[in-house]
Amino acid sequence: EGLIEYMSRTLLIDDQRSLQHVAAKLESEPLLALDTESNSLHAYRERVCLIQIATAGEIFLLDPLAVTDLSALGRLLANPSITKVAHGSDYDVRCLHRDYGFTVSSLFDTEMAARFLGSSRTNLSSLLESFLGVEIPKSRALQTSDWARRPLSPLALEYAANDVRYLPELASDLQRHLVKARRLDWVMEECRRLEQVRQAPPDPAEVVMLRIKGSSRLGPRSLAVLKQLFLFREEEARRMDCPPFRVLTNEALLILADSPDLELHKVRGLPIGIARRAGEQIREAIQRGRCGPEVRQPSQPKNKPWEPETQARVKLLKLWRLRQGASLGLDPALVWPAASLERLAHYWNGSAAESPDNEAPEVRSWQRHEFSHELRQALVQAFGSDYGPTQLPGPLSR
Repeated sequence: EGLIEYMSRTLLIDDQRSLQHVAAKLESEPLLALDTESNSLHAYRERVCLIQIATAGEIFLLDPLAVTDLSALGRLLANPSITKVAHGSDYDVRCLHRDYGFTVSSLFDTEMAARFLGSSRTNLSSLLESFLGVEIPKSRALQTSDWARRPLSPLALEYAANDVRYLPELASDLQRHLVKARRLDWVMEECRRLEQVRQAPPDPAEVVMLRIKGSSRLGPRSLAVLKQLFLFREEEARRMDCPPFRVLTNEALLILADSPDLELHKVRGLPIGIARRAGEQIREAIQRGRCGPEVRQPSQPKNKPWEPETQARVKLLKLWRLRQGASLGLDPALVWPAASLERLAHYWNGSAAESPDNEAPEVRSWQRHEFSHELRQALVQAFGSDYGPTQLPGPLSR
């Protein structure tokens, strides 16, 4: 009864026995499409609320809120003999590792593949229409809905199923084009990198609040008020289990930090319900900021301005990258990392090494193979005979 047929070829898995049965069946599949739905717009700490899996013939919608032991899924995702196809997989890989410790191996990302084929619009709907002639209905309401709510509506299940329904066929078509363009190896290296992305640990509140756009114009006393309001917002959002912006928007934080005597009902971005229920707590936070220690923006180390010669070299190298991208029909950013070009513009020593900036971790193997010779020529042109220091240092802090 946990394996419920929904529409054509789609199954909802909402009990342990059904997951074990389906996972055993999928172990022999050569390819699985993958997607997830989370509740980031509706909870203080988001979580994965639905996991979609598709083969060439069936779709499985796994409810992780109902099935508590997902280890069978983890084994499928880690199995290197099964290709996992996902679209814009960075988010899914992070969330699956964050919530369950799962790793994804043998990943093929259709969005990444489309970028390497020069597609200007790489969202799933556009790619399905361009490559397969398929149109899928997209609903902004469903895209931003609370996926933790149960039961899931038939429309929500259909929406979720459509996100994986055509991925196996799309992946096959994209791979065929990549082979023809001799770029499949490039994409596979990028996908290996995507397999390694992880959720970064959250920064302290004192650090995050200073990233709010507009906070840099506040003085030390206003920043102290901002800090207390920010901490109140975090605590209230945690208590209500909602995103912090639903308690106070960033705009409201800045308004109150700059004009702490303003009547709460006049503050844009402060919901009336919050103002009525938590108005006293907001005023207390403002008072703590007014009476407590001042907060100052951390002093930023000033970067030494680039010399005119260096600026000219950076411009020449980026022009080289632009031309390479244009000749290949590629986004220039894919040709060579900007950080590496800037480092080379400062410090290249005229080395005849096989690959410029050989130790840079951001430079891919495929980039070295394809572009090292042309880049070395561009460096010779940029530097002439005026080579710089004899050793190439680590990444620039500019």
